[in-house]
Order: sequence, then structure tokens, then C-alpha cells
Amino acid sequence: MAWRAMEYSEHDVDELLRENENELRRLAEAAAGLREISGKGESRSGLTTAVVDAGGRLRSVAFSARVLRLDVAGLAEEVVQAVRQAQEDQDRQARELLAVPDSQVVGLEEIHRQFEELHRSFAEETSSRNDRLRRLGSEDPRDR
Repeated sequence: MAWRAMEYSEHDVDELLRENENELRRLAEAAAGLREISGKGESRSGLTTAVVDAGGRLRSVAFSARVLRLDVAGLAEEVVQAVRQAQEDQDRQARELLAVPDSQVVGLEEIHRQFEELHRSFAEETSSRNDRLRRLGSEDPRDR
């Protein structure tokens, strides 16, 4: 690659750095936001509520006093409904945070995998840009 004077101005370098910083900030905020998400759900009857953490794991279950009227199978179904609703709520919030369209609904593990891939790709691209800028800055057109 031949060195060309004025290929990158100081303004261009500053703009690249600002873009990199903004993207890193956005990625950090998204990662922090994913860790903070919790889903809440309720059974169809409203007798049971559940809360799940960012990983979809159950954090709490609460029952209405009327749940005592149910048999064991009915109680189990109440819990399953509430937990599923909470997990769906957590998943929806994660998709909203990452701006994933409903047509591309994926599980939490896939969202984390995609986020890690985006982070890795961004780091490689940033490193490559920085290497190019360092090489350009160290080359002297009079050496040719």
C-alpha cells in the first residue's frame, strides 16, 4: 500500500476514535443491561406470580391465598405458567435492549453468543484500524 499524504487528517483520526469509544460504550451498556434484566410473569388465573433473573433462572414465586383451593396438579400448572410468562418477559426485554426484531426471535443463549461475536468482531476491527493508523503515522513519504 503506497503512502499518500493527507489520506487521514487529524480530524479523521479523532472521528474514528470517537466512533470507537461510542461503540464500546454502547456495548458496555448493553452488556450491563442484559445482566440487570429480570422477567416477571403471572399464571392465567393470577393466583401465582414468578420472577426470573437475567439467565432465566427462577428467583421467586408468590402465591395468592386462593391457591390453597387447588390440587397438586393445579398448583404445578400455576407455577409453570407463571415461570414461562416470566421467562418470556425476560426474553422480550433482552430483545428490546439489543433491538432484535420479533421476526428474529432467538433464545437468551443465542443473544449472548451474538453479543460476544459482535464484541469480538468490533475488537478485531478496532485493533486493525489502530494498527493501520500507527503504520501510517510512522511512515515517512520521503523514505520512498
